[in-house]
Amino acid sequence: MQGELIETVTLKVRAADQSLGDQDLLSEAEHERLANMHQGARPAFVTARTMLRAALGDYMGLLPSAVPLVQPKKGGRIQIEGFRESEPPFFSISHTGGAEEGIAAVAVSASGPIGIDIQQLDPIVDWARVAERRFPESEWAVLSAMPDTEAAMLFFTLWAVKESFVKMENGTLMPYLRGVELDLKDNKFVLQRPTPGGTESATIYFHYIPESYLVITLVSQSQVEVELDYNVAHLARRADPLQTSATTDEDAA
Repeated sequence: MQGELIETVTLKVRAADQSLGDQDLLSEAEHERLANMHQGARPAFVTARTMLRAALGDYMGLLPSAVPLVQPKKGGRIQIEGFRESEPPFFSISHTGGAEEGIAAVAVSASGPIGIDIQQLDPIVDWARVAERRFPESEWAVLSAMPDTEAAMLFFTLWAVKESFVKMENGTLMPYLRGVELDLKDNKFVLQRPTPGGTESATIYFHYIPESYLVITLVSQSQVEVELDYNVAHLARRADPLQTSATTDEDAA
């Protein structure tokens, strides 16, 4: 509709708080999950959850500790108790403890479902082998024709975009690696065909932080503007993202 306002979605990215500050904001269930986590993964988890609670609290007019986040015991995406998945606020988080200090990202939208992901380039990964076997032929054709450095950056960006669609549609990764096919022309990504979850068009945002070898992505079913709020010191390269996912399925939202 002409004149319709386009929402600006803030994509907030922060280094993990190694002191585990603000963990008093977490629910009893979140504390149980925290206690069962590997020590290195705890700072990014706490940081992501407290960031999410703060963002949702601002949206809902609640204290962060009062945001009624729930998560199925058998896994699956985080939910807000009493809210349907089809109603706002829509949100997504991504975090990793694989980097030397960990990193967390959060976004909240009123317009429609969103998904975000963060990935660090890893020189150990045989990206060409993965892309040839797992990505659509059109994407592999582009990657295989590029110099290795640029192709590696594009590969991890494509991977992060596909992960973002997984989270937006609450899917599983493998069908999305080939099922999300992107037109890579003009330095913009456009869906070539519907995603496994049925999305036919989407806002696709990506940003590369060269000093940290970090790719940040966001996808939205609605047309949105993305404002990146990034405040992270230099990060070491993280572990192989094909072996250790930046965000587990149960944290996708």
